[in-house]
Amino acid sequence: MEEAEDISVPISDWRTVSDPKHAARLFSQDLLHRNKDSKCQFLSVDIRRDKEEQDRALVTFYKRDNVQWASPLQCKLQGDAATGSGVNRHMMSTVIFKLISGFHANLGNAAIVKIFEGESDHLIPSVSQELLDNNMFTVAGRMIGHSFLHHGPSFPGLSPAIVHTLLGGPLETTPVTVRDCPDLDIRDSVKMLDGDAELTEFDSVRRLCLSWNLPAPNATNRKWLSEKLLFHTVIERTRHQINQFQNGLKETGLWPLLIHRRDVIPILFPRESEAQLTPQMILDCIIWPSSITIIFESYKELDDDDESAITDVHRVSGYLKTFVGNASPVELKRLVKFWIGWELPATEMKVEVVEASLPTASTCFEKLRLPRHYATYKIFHQDLCACISTSYSGFGCP
Repeated sequence: MEEAEDISVPISDWRTVSDPKHAARLFSQDLLHRNKDSKCQFLSVDIRRDKEEQDRALVTFYKRDNVQWASPLQCKLQGDAATGSGVNRHMMSTVIFKLISGFHANLGNAAIVKIFEGESDHLIPSVSQELLDNNMFTVAGRMIGHSFLHHGPSFPGLSPAIVHTLLGGPLETTPVTVRDCPDLDIRDSVKMLDGDAELTEFDSVRRLCLSWNLPAPNATNRKWLSEKLLFHTVIERTRHQINQFQNGLKETGLWPLLIHRRDVIPILFPRESEAQLTPQMILDCIIWPSSITIIFESYKELDDDDESAITDVHRVSGYLKTFVGNASPVELKRLVKFWIGWELPATEMKVEVVEASLPTASTCFEKLRLPRHYATYKIFHQDLCACISTSYSGFGCP
């Protein structure tokens, strides 16, 4: 079930509401509403094809120019019976997942092409000229803006220095740190210059400086030079990539929101540590079975006084609580994605105990259906893990 729009605050008040999340939602609702009569966009991926063909379909969709990204969106998974808004959620989640994990694409010699590189919370655009020539950073901006606009996942882990530059921050206050440097050799050079080692050890550093038209290191310029090397690596070498990335974001229509509501920027680009799911975050969102009615696939209902039904509901609900309480962050993300179509918990995530063989989900209604037959947690855990592992290829439903 789609979350109801908040009509207590006029949509036009996104500039003034105090809560940045509320402001972002109002802005998106306004932009989507103004384009509701635009030509619908159709994003289709055939999950029966290999990963490279699936990824090519996503990239091709976002490579199109002169697109109104706020127009209505309809997604389809060919080879999967799922339909409705849950498919849209699944697709937006897949797009962001691919931006983080990499695309199977025929670009260069790598089997997996990553548009961003580096460590968690310090990702910067790749310096690959091939990615730049193929406008892949424009594609990244469109993907992130499109997902955000349609209430999908945000893009976590981007370097604060890149976010600062992307949003027009002054160069002199760019918060670059050595952890923003993905090249470990350059990182070591920066650390050496910033330390107290003898200059005779700096042959490789000297060659690096000269290749970037910087002076050779000496006793008086080494600290300054370490900062210049770091800034050049993180910002100056990625300048064109950042410009492409910015253009892609602007094309989605989000720029006015980001400029006028700077407090929304951490929502669009959260720290990866802040994006991690915890068991309590999920447990707080679950709507547990409120009656003892077990729904059969035939939609025949048991009587409320059926004691075995009462026992089954309590037992299986307890198994789910145990699973959530002990699951790893990766397992929690898989569970939520299987349940509602993406990794962000919904306000209300419903549970039903049903007569069935395996766990299934109705993502459109944010509902998880668990079979009543489980008599041991071991088998419950085994089946649930098997089902949620399908969430990145489909919905795991018959």
